[in-house]
Amino acid sequence: MRKTTKITAVLTTTAALTLLLAGTATAAAAPPWLNDPATCANPLTAVQQTVSGRLVQVRHGNCGGTQYGWGRILDYTGPELIRFEVDLTGDRIADDFSTYTAGSRNYTQAYPTSPSPSRAFRACYVAAPNGTCTPGNSTPWW
Repeated sequence: MRKTTKITAVLTTTAALTLLLAGTATAAAAPPWLNDPATCANPLTAVQQTVSGRLVQVRHGNCGGTQYGWGRILDYTGPELIRFEVDLTGDRIADDFSTYTAGSRNYTQAYPTSPSPSRAFRACYVAAPNGTCTPGNSTPWW
């Protein structure tokens, strides 16, 4: 009876440790998005484009010691969508994105910049939540 209790306790501890480590690995693999870049210092506009009368920008600034980039839209006329796309592989195809409705706020979440030419950002005005950036509705890649 005593050996069974010890073995069960060891197995339970091992299973709990395995779940804890798996949870830690999942959290570490999560995209490093910053929810609110309004807290970033010294924001600057990297590139911008006028799209259907709206000014669409890729901005960047220092957020807690790390430089981030994000999208912003100006001159919008109502609840309109700003999308910020992130290329992580250098193929200039979006690997991740953040979309916000201008009105509640006119900027997206932010993503860390990188000196690597593989990482690039662009922002665009989209008419639908599932809309994507194209050369006709977005800034150039930055």
